[in-house]
Amino acid sequence: MLELRDVSFRYPGADSLALQNIDLQLQEGQCLGLLGSNGAGKTTLLALLSETLAVQQGEINWHGPRSLGLVPQQLAFYAELRVAENLALFADLYRLQGAQRRQRLELCIASTALADKLSRRAARLSGGEQRRLNFAIGLLQPARLYLFDEATVGVDASSRQLLLDAVERLTGEGHGVIYTSHYLDEVERVAGRILLLHEGRVRLDVDKQQLLEGGHGLLLEWPEQVPEAFQALLGQLNLEAEALPNGLRIGNLDAQQLLAITRFIAAQPVPPSLLRFGRPSLEQLYLSLNGGRL
Repeated sequence: MLELRDVSFRYPGADSLALQNIDLQLQEGQCLGLLGSNGAGKTTLLALLSETLAVQQGEINWHGPRSLGLVPQQLAFYAELRVAENLALFADLYRLQGAQRRQRLELCIASTALADKLSRRAARLSGGEQRRLNFAIGLLQPARLYLFDEATVGVDASSRQLLLDAVERLTGEGHGVIYTSHYLDEVERVAGRILLLHEGRVRLDVDKQQLLEGGHGLLLEWPEQVPEAFQALLGQLNLEAEALPNGLRIGNLDAQQLLAITRFIAAQPVPPSLLRFGRPSLEQLYLSLNGGRL
């Protein structure tokens, strides 16, 4: 669907490149989770794809027609217009007519829970409601590829679920999606592929399941200190653990080792204050790959 070859970009007067030698391919029906610290180049990459910045070096090639919808980080609507008026205006700009227009408007309003806000001026909406209107306008345009740049910042938990459902529907219908967010649980849910930018370079580009697969770990914390006999148990089980202030983290263990540890815990007079078992989350892996920086 889309291919980037050796794409680089430098802002005027900047000492270093914002993006450097980016190679990327995106397929239809694929959601790419774009991660990176502030200043890593995520928004610059989306700006190049949406042609709000011009490519300085390299190539961006579309296989088939270029068709793109954008939910930007900044709010992009007319504050003095009502919600319904904003949606109607953007439907005009997108040249939507007839049944397609009606269906797109109904879909976007339902996906963002704005049905009871249509008569309100956009300026009088709450911050989260304005984000939902921003999201609806981006969804309104029929497109092959949708770009979401921090689209759910300030949105309440229940509304976030609605918006994420909408993103998942897009990929299920065969649209391409590039999704960037600092809410890594969102990225873990919607993305099938993870791309990590660091200082303008691609640090990692991998299938999400490949990234998250592997052994299950155990995190334990006690109210005061780790029981003295626990280290001896770890030695008997041939397990290594990373020490924490009031506990430890075991990177990988099997079911029998977990059973022995839970029996030990059950025999203690004071239970752990925290016990968490499972595979690493995307957030844990991201912090590890990115040097502990969000």
